[in-house]
Amino acid sequence: MKIKASWGTPMKLKSNLKENRIYWADTDKIPGKPGCYFFYNQHGNNIRIMYIGKAQNLKKRVEQQFLRNVPLMVGMSNFLKGSKMLMFCEMEGKADKRLDILESQLIKAATLEGHVLLNIKGTKKIIKHVIEFTKTNRSSNQVFKKYMNVLS
Repeated sequence: MKIKASWGTPMKLKSNLKENRIYWADTDKIPGKPGCYFFYNQHGNNIRIMYIGKAQNLKKRVEQQFLRNVPLMVGMSNFLKGSKMLMFCEMEGKADKRLDILESQLIKAATLEGHVLLNIKGTKKIIKHVIEFTKTNRSSNQVFKKYMNVLS
């Protein structure tokens, strides 16, 4: 099975305590399409992924995280140095079980690289997949390769 996804431009999170939110970003720049997203801390050239999630509608899900997931936002604020960032990848085609595979493989790849996530999920199926990111950027290239041959 081949999975294609495109990375969006990284977004810096803003503190928004006036509106009772720990962090916020301009969610109008996030598509309402299926894909995966991750929150990370960037200090200089170092990136520490804090959370990886999936969504049928990226824009809605990220907004929900900002508004309702207080433990995640507090956990992110515990990374004192650096900028809090958001990056997402939009899946190409229909989001079926491929969305679950994409998320679990991103989590596996991040944990293998030494990132300690505030969430840990995964699958136990043994299936070979190729994930191709058709659009990348400097930050995504630091963590994930353009092509990932993975087993799940």
